Amino acid sequence: MIFESASLGVGKAGVATALCLIFCWSPVSATQTDSGVQILQADDLQSRDNVIYLTDQWKYFSGDDLQFAAPGLDDSEWDQISTYLTSFDFAFAEWQGIGWFRLKVYVDSSLVNRPLALLIEKHLGASEVYLNGDEVFSLGNINPDGTIESYTDFKPKMIVFPDAGEQTIAVRYANLTPDSFIEEEGMAGFRFLLGDANYHLDSRVDTAMWRSGWQTFFLGSLLVFAVIHLLLFSFYPAEKRNLFFALFTLFLGVLVLSIFKTEFTHSPFESVIFTKIAQVTWILTILYALRFTYSLYQKRTPVQFWVFGIAGLILIAGIWYNVGQIYLARELFVLIAVLEMLRALFKIVLQKRSGSWIIGFGIFCFLMSILYRILINANLLTGETTTASILGSGTMIFAMSVFLSRDFAVTQKRLEQKLIEVKDLSEKTLEQEKRNKEIEIETRLLEAENKRKSHELEEARTLQLSMLPSKLPNVDPYDISVYMETATEVGGDYYDYSVQDDGWMTLALGDATGHGMKAGIMVAAAKSNFHMLAGEKDQVKMLHRMSDGLRKMDLHMMYMGMIIMRCNGMKAEIISAGMPPVLWYRKKLGRVETVTLKGLPLGTKVAYPYQTRQLEFDAGDTILLMSDGLMELFNEKRELLGLERIKRELLNKSCATSKEIIKHMRSLMMSWSGDHKNEDDVTMMAVKIKDDETYAGSERSEK
Repeated sequence: MIFESASLGVGKAGVATALCLIFCWSPVSATQTDSGVQILQADDLQSRDNVIYLTDQWKYFSGDDLQFAAPGLDDSEWDQISTYLTSFDFAFAEWQGIGWFRLKVYVDSSLVNRPLALLIEKHLGASEVYLNGDEVFSLGNINPDGTIESYTDFKPKMIVFPDAGEQTIAVRYANLTPDSFIEEEGMAGFRFLLGDANYHLDSRVDTAMWRSGWQTFFLGSLLVFAVIHLLLFSFYPAEKRNLFFALFTLFLGVLVLSIFKTEFTHSPFESVIFTKIAQVTWILTILYALRFTYSLYQKRTPVQFWVFGIAGLILIAGIWYNVGQIYLARELFVLIAVLEMLRALFKIVLQKRSGSWIIGFGIFCFLMSILYRILINANLLTGETTTASILGSGTMIFAMSVFLSRDFAVTQKRLEQKLIEVKDLSEKTLEQEKRNKEIEIETRLLEAENKRKSHELEEARTLQLSMLPSKLPNVDPYDISVYMETATEVGGDYYDYSVQDDGWMTLALGDATGHGMKAGIMVAAAKSNFHMLAGEKDQVKMLHRMSDGLRKMDLHMMYMGMIIMRCNGMKAEIISAGMPPVLWYRKKLGRVETVTLKGLPLGTKVAYPYQTRQLEFDAGDTILLMSDGLMELFNEKRELLGLERIKRELLNKSCATSKEIIKHMRSLMMSWSGDHKNEDDVTMMAVKIKDDETYAGSERSEK
């Protein structure tokens, strides 16, 4: 489809639960055996898209050996990671440019010898695909000299299971430049699904023929309209509406061309570039659609357009330079621009301007197609948006052109009728009155909008702070201090504690993916689960129950990292789910140890085997818990603060109280980042085991 194909709708939008119950749809996933092997059966193909959603969690081994394709190979010691190969996966993958992935499936007799298609949802390298040790197809080339030829192809690939029972799909995958793809796409791997071959092959052919024909016709029409109105502007420069309309259609044409190239290129690198161009031209298309709308009822450029223009340029820079979470800001920008165009449309209608219904109908159809696409991309509706996008854009362009032509003719007639009246009026007085009214209206609108936004931000900030403890526990022998700094008004970090009747104290520090309102919702859910399960003595069971609770909320790609430390006296037990290492200063040994516990964040579908670590403290020991925002703090040279600098600072200030340690860590942050704004939330918790040397000196200094 015109806008969705360029990955322009990645962002999500939150709405009421009632709407979600009406419109949301979840894909059908294959069932699993007790050992985790997926069961494939014909009934799984009864979904609306005839697709079996294979898991993206495959067995993985770094290295290259064709024997890894053998179905009888024992891969029980292999790691299990996502085939998407995100930056999180590379932390465990030990990637060397090439690796093997294996997935065991149990094929029901209903699928034996049935033509199936391996559907390629994503593929950013070169691969060879094996079924039970036999190569069935390849994408690109993995050369013997170690070089590869990357290849992207979304055509369904035939695959037939010859027998029922357990079978093995193996993928030899290579990507020599994963960092560039992670920077551009957020991943460097692949994603395969299974579908009915006949259905998807026919659908692919029909869709390609229909879409290529429509896109070619639509692109030609856009270019014709752009040229015509550029010529009209060149003949009569005072009528700038022709210029704005021509630029709108021109950028829309570039957008369609970029998407067209994205769909038919076989190079992952070209696909990324054309996708980025499409996203940039999408912002420019919206800007000039908004500018043309303003020009329908006023000649001067309104102040709010410059606000949108600056925001659009910032978004374009963020898209081009791959700023994290930029797609959320992009979708918000489009939504606000749509609302602003609706406001301007209502203003045109209220003015009862002749012919306003023509342009109003065109703009309304265009905006409805955009809102429809946003709802589809936010999983609030299901459907195919190609026809809606073409009809919405085409209707607006046709209506704009008709309106401009009609308005030009009407204006000529009115000029003849108003010549006598103009002689009796003072042109300067009329212009001054018009300017004063416009300034007054714009000022009131800006004041109301600023007041509303300030109130909403203050409420969101208050809600976030209310979810954090108002005070820290005073339990011997612990001295605890905490510091939190959010990257936005509403952060995604979280800390909490619970003291049980048996004397045990449970401390928690979490980090939701991203930040903003959705991260705040995740934090609220995590807090509720933590206080409900804080008394659980089995921490592994506690994390599994918390993960299940967060996953069932269905927040769409939102996860929660969590460190939990359960302590009593000089003993503690610590467990981590997708969080940075814990730093432990051991006074007797005079060093800082790194406690690393691997684990997936909470909220995933995987029942990860979390591990715990038992700690035995001595007086004067210090534990430092932190979110990844501290280690990943950038300076002005885009260098990371890193774990080693934090360890050195903790060692140097090991004799201080927890409050003083936090103070020194904040000084380290400020000296490192300078004027550079934090890009992620930063939270740290220092737990000091009291000793006479430190706290006797602290009490004397306070006296």
